[in-house]
Amino acid sequence: MFASDLVPGVHRWSSSLDVAYVRGVVRRAGWRFGHLAGSAVVTVGDFHEAISQALTFPPYYGRNLDALADCLGDCDGSQLLLWDDWGDFARAEPRVTAIALDLLGASQVTTLLRGAGFSSSGADFPGVS
Repeated sequence: MFASDLVPGVHRWSSSLDVAYVRGVVRRAGWRFGHLAGSAVVTVGDFHEAISQALTFPPYYGRNLDALADCLGDCDGSQLLLWDDWGDFARAEPRVTAIALDLLGASQVTTLLRGAGFSSSGADFPGVS
């Protein structure tokens, strides 16, 4: 499932594997695993709380985009974030989502987006593979 050449960045992932199973596989491979349950993310505040927990940011995380950039800069290449059902938040908060995806894409975190995308036409944000 996770080839050694999986590179940091933001990637679409169509697997329907259970989160607990994915967590186990990722951890056995020596990576840290974070899960962002997009169905629970309605507001920008929800997003910051969820990503803070998923990536185990320090308690002083400022819960804004500047703080997100700072904390992502401290992440190394052994972190995988699975962001399920990301499209609802993307449609509700396209600007925040675009910035967050840019920041994730520029970080060392490997982010897998699972679920319906930004638009019903299938078009997604630039930089998402």
